[in-house]
Amino acid sequence: MTIPTDLERIIAKQEIQDLCYRYARGADRLDAESWASAFWEDGTFNQPQSDVAINSYANQLVGTMDKFFELTHHINGNILINFDNKNYATTEVYFQAFHLTKADASIEELRFIIGDKRLSELSYVDGDTFEILVGGRYLDQVERREEVWKIKYRRLIFDYTTVRRSMALSSGLGMTAMGAAKMSRDRTDPSYKC
Repeated sequence: MTIPTDLERIIAKQEIQDLCYRYARGADRLDAESWASAFWEDGTFNQPQSDVAINSYANQLVGTMDKFFELTHHINGNILINFDNKNYATTEVYFQAFHLTKADASIEELRFIIGDKRLSELSYVDGDTFEILVGGRYLDQVERREEVWKIKYRRLIFDYTTVRRSMALSSGLGMTAMGAAKMSRDRTDPSYKC
């Protein structure tokens, strides 16, 4: 077993962190290619129900995010990386993810996302939108192949979820009226032109 040198460890940590950022960007921009590029082709992602192969899951995930949410915003926090050797590491990545439901989401879709009990507590009225904040962690097995690091296996852990009726301002109101570039959920987003 070969342990990485200090310099190799620093470079590898940055490359592994970049995988986490690319994953978040792909989810928020509905960019299946970017999202999947963080994983090896034979990689798997552990959903709450089961493990799924990345090659069949990327487009399904993006379709689900587009169907249910007006926007999402994923933020990575602490990223703890432990190296077993030069080609294998495990990570624990803390995250927060904001989700805004679509105004035209059906009651069945909202029940699926939020749950009957919480939807009833929020006194749902047709057309309401909801803000969902999820905090959790990704537990990853990361591999280096031919000098490239990617995720081989990612397990999703939910630590907390909060839901409230949306308080978001419409475009042109409050801070959104200040004239900053607007986000989009595709490759027309300003981040692709940097």
